[in-house]
Amino acid sequence: MRLITEIFLILSAVFPLVVLWRGPTLWDRLCGASSLNVRIALVLAAHAAFSGHELLLDVALAYAILGFLGTVLVARFGERSEM
Repeated sequence: MRLITEIFLILSAVFPLVVLWRGPTLWDRLCGASSLNVRIALVLAAHAAFSGHELLLDVALAYAILGFLGTVLVARFGERSEM
Protein backbone atom coordinates (compact mmCIF):
# COMPACT_ATOMS: atom_id res chain seq x y z
CA MET A 1 0.00 0.00 0.00
CA ARG A 2 2.86 2.36 0.83
CA LEU A 3 4.53 1.98 -2.53
CA ILE A 4 1.30 2.40 -4.48
CA THR A 5 0.40 5.57 -2.59
CA GLU A 6 3.82 7.12 -3.11
CA ILE A 7 3.85 6.19 -6.79
CA PHE A 8 0.44 7.80 -7.35
CA LEU A 9 1.54 10.94 -5.52
CA ILE A 10 4.70 11.17 -7.60
CA LEU A 11 2.76 10.55 -10.82
CA SER A 12 0.32 13.29 -9.87
CA ALA A 13 3.27 15.69 -9.98
CA VAL A 14 3.61 15.22 -13.74
CA PHE A 15 0.75 17.59 -14.59
CA PRO A 16 2.06 20.50 -12.47
CA LEU A 17 5.48 19.95 -14.05
CA VAL A 18 3.95 20.29 -17.51
CA VAL A 19 2.15 23.48 -16.49
CA LEU A 20 5.34 24.79 -14.92
CA TRP A 21 7.34 24.03 -18.05
CA ARG A 22 4.88 25.13 -20.74
CA GLY A 23 2.82 27.81 -18.99
CA PRO A 24 2.78 30.86 -21.22
CA THR A 25 2.35 33.36 -18.39
CA LEU A 26 3.92 33.91 -15.01
CA TRP A 27 0.61 33.08 -13.34
CA ASP A 28 0.38 29.67 -15.03
CA ARG A 29 3.91 28.84 -13.95
CA LEU A 30 3.23 30.07 -10.44
CA CYS A 31 0.17 27.83 -10.22
CA GLY A 32 2.22 24.86 -11.45
CA ALA A 33 5.00 25.55 -8.95
CA SER A 34 2.53 25.85 -6.10
CA SER A 35 0.85 22.58 -7.05
CA LEU A 36 4.22 20.88 -7.31
CA ASN A 37 5.20 22.12 -3.85
CA VAL A 38 2.01 20.65 -2.42
CA ARG A 39 2.68 17.30 -4.10
CA ILE A 40 6.24 17.17 -2.74
CA ALA A 41 5.05 17.98 0.78
CA LEU A 42 2.43 15.22 0.45
CA VAL A 43 5.04 12.69 -0.65
CA LEU A 44 7.22 13.60 2.33
CA ALA A 45 4.27 13.34 4.74
CA ALA A 46 3.12 10.02 3.27
CA HIS A 47 6.62 8.59 3.50
CA ALA A 48 6.83 9.75 7.12
CA ALA A 49 3.48 8.19 7.95
CA PHE A 50 4.32 4.85 6.37
CA SER A 51 7.92 4.53 7.52
CA GLY A 52 7.61 5.99 11.01
CA HIS A 53 10.19 8.75 10.55
CA GLU A 54 8.64 11.61 12.52
CA LEU A 55 11.35 14.02 11.44
CA LEU A 56 10.05 13.92 7.87
CA LEU A 57 6.76 15.41 9.05
CA ASP A 58 8.66 18.46 10.28
CA VAL A 59 10.50 18.63 6.97
CA ALA A 60 7.22 18.38 5.05
CA LEU A 61 5.68 21.16 7.14
CA ALA A 62 8.71 23.42 6.68
CA TYR A 63 8.73 22.70 2.94
CA ALA A 64 5.03 23.54 2.65
CA ILE A 65 5.48 26.81 4.55
CA LEU A 66 8.48 27.84 2.46
CA GLY A 67 6.63 26.89 -0.72
CA PHE A 68 3.69 29.05 0.29
CA LEU A 69 5.95 31.99 1.12
CA GLY A 70 7.72 31.61 -2.20
CA THR A 71 4.40 31.60 -4.03
CA VAL A 72 3.28 34.76 -2.24
CA LEU A 73 6.56 36.53 -2.96
CA VAL A 74 6.53 35.68 -6.65
CA ALA A 75 2.87 36.68 -6.89
CA ARG A 76 3.65 40.06 -5.33
CA PHE A 77 6.56 40.52 -7.71
CA GLY A 78 4.39 39.59 -10.69
CA GLU A 79 1.63 41.91 -9.57
CA ARG A 80 3.98 44.87 -9.31
CA SER A 81 5.68 44.22 -12.64
CA GLU A 82 2.35 44.36 -14.53
CA MET A 83 1.72 47.98 -13.56
